Amino acid sequence: MNIFFDTEFTGLNSDPRLLSLGLVTDDGHELYLELTDGWSDAMCSPWVRQHVLPMLGQGERLTRKEAGPRIIGWLLSFSTPTTLVGDTDWDTTLLANLMDECGMDRGSYRIELIRYSSKAQAMEFEHAKRAYFESQNAVPHHALTDARAFRVAWHGVLATR
Repeated sequence: MNIFFDTEFTGLNSDPRLLSLGLVTDDGHELYLELTDGWSDAMCSPWVRQHVLPMLGQGERLTRKEAGPRIIGWLLSFSTPTTLVGDTDWDTTLLANLMDECGMDRGSYRIELIRYSSKAQAMEFEHAKRAYFESQNAVPHHALTDARAFRVAWHGVLATR
């Protein structure tokens, strides 16, 4: 089973800190967490302060120490092996670091990047994501909304190939 995920973090720098995480399964089960520690407003880039921070406050708020077991418990609630599918190295690294920090056995899950067979397929995927945002009257850069868009685009573009 695929679980599509996205993260929001403090900025594209040498020490990004996780702010939030959205996960959506193939069949629509969701988990959205916002981290209450490990970062501060001052650590956020001006872009993140403008576009991401205003969208926080819509999910389960947990410390990093609480978030890891919550994610692990949620993943283990599924009876099939899971593959976590993200769209950037930033996201996959931040999630893997959190899972490692919480003692999750790397053998019990996989994290993969979305792969495209061609530039045209990548463009089609991006178009499907944009169409999702428009159809939902949603704004990108909220981890759960972005994960939902990845799921819809995946099933519309990549799963059919």
